[in-house]
Amino acid sequence: MELKRVANAVGTIRADMIAVPIVAGGPAGRELGELDAASGGKLLREIRRRTSEPGKQGTVTVYQTHGDMRADLIAGIGIGRADAGRIEAEAWRRFAGQAIEAARGARAKSVAISVAAADAGAAATSALGAVIEGALLADYQIEGWKTSRATFRVETCIVAGVPATREAARVAKRAETLATSTRFARDLINGPAEHVTPDHLGRTAKRIGRENGLTVHVYGPEEMKRLKMGAILAVGRGSRNEPRLIELVYRPRRASGAGPVALVGKGITFDSGGLSLKPPASMEIQKRDMAGGAAVLGAMQAIGALKPDIEVRGYVASAENMPDGRAYRPGDVLRAFTGKTIEVLNTDAEGRLVLADALGWAAAGGFGRRVKPRWMVDLATLTGAVTTALGRSIAGVMGSDADLVRRLIEIGRETGEPMWELPLVDEYVSGMDSTIADLKNVGDGTAGTIYGGLFLREFTGGLPWAHLDIAAVAYADKARPYVPRGAVGWGVRTLVALVERAAREG
Repeated sequence: MELKRVANAVGTIRADMIAVPIVAGGPAGRELGELDAASGGKLLREIRRRTSEPGKQGTVTVYQTHGDMRADLIAGIGIGRADAGRIEAEAWRRFAGQAIEAARGARAKSVAISVAAADAGAAATSALGAVIEGALLADYQIEGWKTSRATFRVETCIVAGVPATREAARVAKRAETLATSTRFARDLINGPAEHVTPDHLGRTAKRIGRENGLTVHVYGPEEMKRLKMGAILAVGRGSRNEPRLIELVYRPRRASGAGPVALVGKGITFDSGGLSLKPPASMEIQKRDMAGGAAVLGAMQAIGALKPDIEVRGYVASAENMPDGRAYRPGDVLRAFTGKTIEVLNTDAEGRLVLADALGWAAAGGFGRRVKPRWMVDLATLTGAVTTALGRSIAGVMGSDADLVRRLIEIGRETGEPMWELPLVDEYVSGMDSTIADLKNVGDGTAGTIYGGLFLREFTGGLPWAHLDIAAVAYADKARPYVPRGAVGWGVRTLVALVERAAREG
């Protein structure tokens, strides 16, 4: 889909469909009033006839102009209430996503989306970025696997009422970059596991590095043996697709005073559960178990393009967890990179094992053992328990650094990727006590998400760290505004915003 930005009012633009926001609880905005006047008063009358709450978020009313106006169709889309006169960024993303969906449903090849309802200045610029993100993410479709494409696609999206400033141009470019990188992560997650293997992720990382000026190291089994990464090697042992530890490093020309930020993703390209085999229904979509790794790759791609003034290191611990004669077993004891030993009681708790080696490596400074990171953040589809606790719209977050956790929650609110803090309960640590090793890879059968976090904390070297359990939010069972059914690409935008904030604060 081609994206255009214009300063003109949306009513002056020739397009198949015009999309305008309707704010709940207030009078019709100036732009909607002008469109209504151009329709001879028919537009608002028709909208009010069809719904009693036209401004309610998600309400869409499409009006046929019958050739009386520049556009054939006008879509009035509820954007919700304005808080202190300001419409939140997430409401703008949803509005844009619903505009693309309405255009697709009406088979409109071009749609003009208005941001004129935003206040002038910073609010209008923020709305511009959110609308671009929402439109491009809503336009996403899975490609490359169907032999025919029956789904209609919008060809052109015109964002109208855009401030003609350098800052607006910068915000628009950033939004396009974030949307492109999120779509890239979605492609990786949606791809079949026979195609998206650990080796494929490694080769993809190298391509990202070449295109964005990143240094990339991809460690295979022999190198991981030399580094004594016994956890990730054990998880990947039962598959013919060998494991990889992927490291991408972005170094700015002019770094701020802040130390490096490390981003770590779980990259299990398929999870059968290993010898602790999953039931068939749970195995059907286990290609998504590398969603955390995909988010890190997407974020590193965006960071390379946006070039913040801070060093960023991305790590993806990738393996395929399969049962075979060489597979690791319940009762085995593994030695991780840090030297800690782990008794395996459940081979389906494999994500925390590969992350143990990746976190330990990141905490040590990675390749060349450089300066240790200022912050470490990991993302993982780690536990089904997080869905029970928080549902399918909110990620779980926990960590050793309260300030880092607070920042992530604030940023998630801005990016439309909400999260809720869960506690790291120290008295639960004894639930991982082992008679034969330093710790077990599972807890006592309760608080599964918290035990996952407590396990990971053991490998962070005491550095400021936060863990995002994205098992509930990485994949959508049904479509939502700007989120189609399938991979979400959750976390890309949040990770980039965290890095940018760290660079600004120094």
